[in-house]
Amino acid sequence: MAVGLNELLGHATSWMIVSPFNVFRETHLEHHKHTNDPELDPDYASTAPGPWAAIWYSIRERQPSGRRGGDYMKTLERLGRRDLILLAIAYQLIFFAILFTLAWSGFALEAFFLWWLPYHIAMTYLMFFLSWAPHHPGDNQQRYGNTRSWKSAVGNIGSMGMQFHTVHHLHPYIPLDRTPSAYREMRPILEARGCELGGR
Repeated sequence: MAVGLNELLGHATSWMIVSPFNVFRETHLEHHKHTNDPELDPDYASTAPGPWAAIWYSIRERQPSGRRGGDYMKTLERLGRRDLILLAIAYQLIFFAILFTLAWSGFALEAFFLWWLPYHIAMTYLMFFLSWAPHHPGDNQQRYGNTRSWKSAVGNIGSMGMQFHTVHHLHPYIPLDRTPSAYREMRPILEARGCELGGR
């Protein structure tokens, strides 16, 4: 039941950030398999030297010359998922068609403030907390070193449960709302393995 609800919510909401849920699922699984690999990790483009650079890079990567979208498409191509590539392209075309139609109809400001701008704010936020913060500095590909835990200024809810990302990578089927308690239970093991715990 929980898996069905989780998938239903994924499909029902991913259109707001203009990408099919299945694209996120496939690329996220590849991210877990190849974390911090410059060639195979589809999220590697989020690597940046610091938080302000991460925000700037996330904006830069969404430009037509940006790498991130290309890395997702390259990953899907490598997996033989041309169906998802076509679906992702369809999402983008529909997004731009809706924005163009709204602007043409005299609702350019509404389209800008109600979808285009929130989309870019959300993508910056997501790329910061889901990609950059848990994997910074992004130079370790070892199982116990390719991610980290840290104390977020916006708390566990504000960081979407990513403060305990070490647990998520080691045991991805633990729901994010349970990773804090799993982290506390596993902490001696994580310390012994040399995990980056960020003073938590």
